[in-house]
Amino acid sequence: MNLSELRKGDRGTILKINAGRELKSRLTSFGIYKGATFEIKACSLARNTLELEVGNSLVALRRGEVEKIEVEKNEA
Repeated sequence: MNLSELRKGDRGTILKINAGRELKSRLTSFGIYKGATFEIKACSLARNTLELEVGNSLVALRRGEVEKIEVEKNEA
């Protein structure tokens, strides 16, 4: 499942990032990497951006970036 399929309040674990070296490096610098856990804190109305809490950081990602991240939803 892609990160774009989740909703505000959902939690999950990152399984894979399907992106080039440059984007992967940028995401890693934010704490977004395989095995990292996150919670979706907010979504824009058109779902063009998502705000994630990863570790102690809040990160806003654009739709194109979010669609490249495969995740597993964590149930409660």
